[in-house]
Amino acid sequence: MTSQGDGAGQPPNLQSSLPSLDVRKIRAIDESPENSTSSLPFRPASPAVLGSRSSTLSGFLSRSNSPNGRSSLSLARFGRSSTASPLSSVADGNDEIRTLIVRSFSPVVGVLASRETDALAEEKGFKNGFVSLLQPYGERITGKVVVRDSTGASRSWDDFGVKFVGLGAAVQERATKGSEILENVEDLIEHYLEQHTGEFVAGFQEISPYYRLLLSRLASSQPPSQHETLSHPVAAIIAISSSTANPIETLRNLYSQSAQGSFASPPYINPEYLRYYLLVHDDDKDDLAKSSALFDQMKRHFGLHCHLLRLRSAICAQDDEDGEEVPQQEWIAASTELSKLQKTTQLIELDENPIATIFSTDAANIRTFARELVSQSIVPHMEQRISLWNEQIASRRRGISGRFMSLSKRWGGIGLGSSRNSSATSLAAPTSSSGNYDSIQGYYRWDTSEAFLRKMADFATMLRDYKLAASTYDMLRSDYSNDKAWKYLAGVNEMCSITTLLNPLLSSSTTSSSGKSLPKLETFDTMLEAASYSYLTRCNEPALALRCVLLTCELLKVRGRLASELASKWAIRTLEMNLAPQSTNTHVLISERIASCYAGNRPSSAAATTAHTISSNSYTLSHRTRHAALWSLTSAEEWMKLGRAPFAAARIDDAQELYERLRHHEAAMYGFKEMHTFMNDLSLTVRMKLGQARQRGLSGTSATGRLVEPDRGDTPGSTGDPLGAGSMDEIEEQPQVEKIDTRPVRGGGVYHGHHRSLTLNNTSVAEPVVALGPTSPVRTRGDPLQADQVDDGFE
Repeated sequence: MTSQGDGAGQPPNLQSSLPSLDVRKIRAIDESPENSTSSLPFRPASPAVLGSRSSTLSGFLSRSNSPNGRSSLSLARFGRSSTASPLSSVADGNDEIRTLIVRSFSPVVGVLASRETDALAEEKGFKNGFVSLLQPYGERITGKVVVRDSTGASRSWDDFGVKFVGLGAAVQERATKGSEILENVEDLIEHYLEQHTGEFVAGFQEISPYYRLLLSRLASSQPPSQHETLSHPVAAIIAISSSTANPIETLRNLYSQSAQGSFASPPYINPEYLRYYLLVHDDDKDDLAKSSALFDQMKRHFGLHCHLLRLRSAICAQDDEDGEEVPQQEWIAASTELSKLQKTTQLIELDENPIATIFSTDAANIRTFARELVSQSIVPHMEQRISLWNEQIASRRRGISGRFMSLSKRWGGIGLGSSRNSSATSLAAPTSSSGNYDSIQGYYRWDTSEAFLRKMADFATMLRDYKLAASTYDMLRSDYSNDKAWKYLAGVNEMCSITTLLNPLLSSSTTSSSGKSLPKLETFDTMLEAASYSYLTRCNEPALALRCVLLTCELLKVRGRLASELASKWAIRTLEMNLAPQSTNTHVLISERIASCYAGNRPSSAAATTAHTISSNSYTLSHRTRHAALWSLTSAEEWMKLGRAPFAAARIDDAQELYERLRHHEAAMYGFKEMHTFMNDLSLTVRMKLGQARQRGLSGTSATGRLVEPDRGDTPGSTGDPLGAGSMDEIEEQPQVEKIDTRPVRGGGVYHGHHRSLTLNNTSVAEPVVALGPTSPVRTRGDPLQADQVDDGFE
C-alpha cells in the first residue's frame, strides 16, 4: 500500500551524490504575482472515451460550471462588523445549504513550520504562527479545480477548498465531550443574536443565517476521531524560512517529527500522507538569489512537491493602499471562535482595530501557493490513492470471492484473526469475528482493509465522487456490524445517507424502477435510526447525532413530498431526544426548520388538480399547511420565551400567511376558538414588547407592519386589525400578568419538547393574559415585559 511515485511518506533524501533531476519550473520566481495564477497548467479533460456524453453531463449537472447552484447572496446590512461576524452573507435557498454541506467535507492539510517561519508570521501580526496566516486562503481556491472520478470523467469545481490546521491538531485526538460542543455552539449563536439589530429576520422560505451558523459549526467543531478519516490529514506542509541557519538539517528534523517524533500519527491514522515542502522567502530581509539556489536544491530532491513562497515580514498598516483585509475563516470550531471573539472584544476596548490586513502581493502569492498545492499535488495524490485501493481491495470485495470470504468470516470462522495483531491481542482478549477490530482500544489499525476502505470512501467524498463513496460506505456497514464497532457503524450509516442524497445523478423519485432513482425512504429511515441510536446510546456523542440528523434532513427536504415528510419527522425526533434542550436557540432554530419542511411539502400541480377533483378537503390537508403554521406559532412562542420579539413577530406573520393559503382560511383561523385565542394573545404579547422598545426611543426592533405598525384608528376586530388585538395605545396601558402552563402530561411530568404550550385564556383586550416561558440558560434575563428593566437582548 506504500506509494512509490508521489513522495507520500518518503523521507527526504538530501545526499549530494544523487544525480540532479531536470525538473521544469512551473512558475518563474520573478514572475508577477498577479499573473502567476494564469501560468499554472490546467489538467486536461477526461479521456475521449466519453465523447459528447461528458459534455452533456457537465452541462446538465452544473450551474455556472458548478452543480452547487448559486453563490451566497451578499447582504449589505449585515456587513463586516468589528467582531468579524460570520453572518456577513445570508443563505437563500436550498442550494446554499447543499453547497455548505458539500464544502464541509474538504481535505485537511497539516502545517508543520520551523521556528523562523512562525516568527515571520508573528511579525506580520499573526500571533498563532504560520498556520494562522494560511488558514483564511485555503477555504476558497482561486479558479477551477479539475477532479477525475473513479470512471475517468473529469469535473471542474469553482468552490473547492482545503482546511489548513496545525499538524499536532490534525493527528492528536482531543478529549472533547459532545455536550461541550453543543454548549459552545449555543453560546456562539447567543453571541451573534445579542448583536442582532432587527434589520433582517428570515422568513420560513429563507435560510436563517443563525441556522446556517449552527450547521457549519456542527460540521467543523468535531476533533480528529478514530471512526472517521475526514478529519485526518491528507497532506502535511513542512515549511522552513530563508533565514533558517541550517535549512537541510531543519527539513530532516521536521520530517522526523512528523514520521516518528512528537507529531507521529497514532495507530488509527494513516502515516502515508503526502509531504509537501515549502520555502518561505522574506522579501524585506533575505537575498532572493540565495533563496532561489536553496529552492533549486529542494526541487532536485523532492520534485514537484515543493514551492517557494515570497512574503514580506513588515506589518501592513490599516490605511496602506497596497493592503487588503484578511478573509474571514469559515470553517472554525465554535470554541476557537469564542476565544477569538473574546480577544476581539479586548482589542476593541483598547481602541485597536481587530481586523487583520496584509499586503496585496502577499495575499496573491499565498493564493497561488494554495492553488498549486491543491491542483498539482493533493488532488492527484488522492486520485491515485482511490484508484489503488479500489483496484486492490474494493474490487475484490465486490466480487464473488470477496463475498464468500465475508460470509466465511461471519459464519464459518475461516480466516479469523491476522498474524499482525493475533499475538498482541491473544493474551488480552478474544478477537472479534474478523480479527481486525481492536475492541479494547476501540479502533481499526490504519493498515487493515476496513480502514483502507473507509479512507477510500472519505477521499471519494472529499473529491465529490458520491457514487463510489456511497457504495463503499454501504459495503462497510456489514463489516462494522459484524465486528460490533458501533461508532464506526454509526459513521458509515451517516455518510452513506448523506452521500446518496448528494449524488446529483440520482433523480428525485423514490419509487422509480430505474437504476438512477433514490433508494426507498425506509432505507434512509433505517440508517438514521441506527446512526442516532449508536451515537447516543452506545457512544454518548450527542453532537454527532445532531449533526447526522440535521445534515440528512436538509438533503431530504428537497427530494419530494415523501422525503420532506421524513425530514420533518426526524427534525422533530431531535427535539424529542433532547438533542436541542428546551428554551435554547438551537431548539427554536430547529423548530423553524420543521415549519419550513412542512411548508414545502406540497404535491405537484397535476396531483393538486386531481386531489381537488376528488375532495377539496383532502387537498387542503395533504400538503401539511396547518402543520407548518402550527410550528411557526411554536417558534414564535419559543422566541418570546427567549426575549426575541422581532423574531416572534416574523414567525406569527408566517403563520398568518400559511393560514391564508388554505382554501377556507377564514374557517381555519377562526373556526378553532382555542387556536384563535392563542394567536391573539401571542400577537398581543409581541405588540406590547415591540411597543415598549419604540417608546424608549430605540430603533431597529420592528419586524413587520402587520404586528408592529397597526393602524391606531382601528378597533379590535375591525378589518384593519386582522388579529383583533386593538391599538397600541390601548395595549400599552393594560396590566401584565404572566402565567406559564404547568399542566401534567400523560404519564407524569410536565409539558416538554414540541408539546409544550402556554395557558392562554380567552380574555378581552381590556384584560390580556401574557404568557412567557422560561428564560434562556445561556444568560439570565428579567421579565421582558417590565418597562423598568433594561432588556438589551433583542433591541
